[in-house]
Amino acid sequence: MKKFLKRLLTAACALTLASSVLAGCSGVNPDDYGTTVVATLGDEQIYLDEANFYLRSEQYYYEMMYSYMYGTTDIWDLQADTNLTMEESLKATVMTVLRQTYILCSHAEELGVSLSEEDIANVEETADINLEQTDEVLLSAMNLTRDRMIEILEKNALANRVWEAVVAAADTDISDEEARCVGASYVLVADNDASSEEETQAETQADGTENTESTGQSPKVVAQTIYDDVRNGNTLSDAAEAQGLTTASVTYYTGDTFDEGSLGAHAIAMAEGDVELFYVEGSGWYVLYLDSEMDEDSTEAQRQSMISDAQDAVFEETYAQWQENSPEFTVNDDIWNAIPMDNLYVMETAAETESSAETSAETTAVAETESGAETSAAAETTAAETTASETTAEETTAEETTAAE
Repeated sequence: MKKFLKRLLTAACALTLASSVLAGCSGVNPDDYGTTVVATLGDEQIYLDEANFYLRSEQYYYEMMYSYMYGTTDIWDLQADTNLTMEESLKATVMTVLRQTYILCSHAEELGVSLSEEDIANVEETADINLEQTDEVLLSAMNLTRDRMIEILEKNALANRVWEAVVAAADTDISDEEARCVGASYVLVADNDASSEEETQAETQADGTENTESTGQSPKVVAQTIYDDVRNGNTLSDAAEAQGLTTASVTYYTGDTFDEGSLGAHAIAMAEGDVELFYVEGSGWYVLYLDSEMDEDSTEAQRQSMISDAQDAVFEETYAQWQENSPEFTVNDDIWNAIPMDNLYVMETAAETESSAETSAETTAVAETESGAETSAAAETTAAETTASETTAEETTAEETTAAE
């Protein structure tokens, strides 16, 4: 809940990309969104401008992501599941979030929750960032004044504070051992595609030596060589490199269940510094080395995941009760479903990309030319000054300033 609210709250920030014009809601003038009721929670009215703010923020985000991943923004008629299109799914999600937001805010007073001066200042800063940096067409689609945007964001922020008060009851005291993850490195010597494991063994000559000239080293022999090298004091990385192979690093949570014989099953049973050689059907021979019985980064990440799970469990239980006892939530589908989903985000065309690259190249060339001329002039001046005064050249230090948001 908390993460999702924050996604919606910040989705519109810092976007300055080209866009197309968005049509208004069919039958409702965009200027009337602030007085048009789109949903109710009991007697409390939810206006279209608030719902539209969330909708457009998420719409822009999804169109941008799909354009990067799949090269298209024409996504809203696609099936999100067997029953809903992407448009229908997003609109349903926005209404779910609004209902959740209003229900949470309705319990703020009983929990003694309110926004601090710092919270309000952060909300105002977020609104200003939206208004200053967001794509003009997205802002036009939102059609909000600064004051109205602040009102919406304050309600969102208050809902997050209520969430924090609820999940404070979760047990988040999770020890290192409870969250422990081991860190391991391994090298895989894969089976030959055309042969079984038995057939890939190096042939043995009559005198008992391996006939590596006719068959080459088998995967098992290569893996055994690496294993022996590590046991003799070499690092797994060096031993693998000597055979033209590279290692990979993995971590495993000791509380997980692993298939017998898998890398995870081996790793959590090993002690730090142990090395094992074993075969996995369909993959090949593994040489596994346990780097750490407690990988600090992975253990901390696992701890945070477990804390999040504990908080989610407490929140879901509490919210389910609140929702069951809350007033009826209704949506005016005629208004909500009529809002068009014309694309907000427009991908840069190949011609625009090429033009941008050419402009960048020209700018770089001009800068380099000017820089060269300045360097040459500076060199001549320095030489003249040195001859006249026989002094050493002065050193100049350029200061760089980094702007922080």
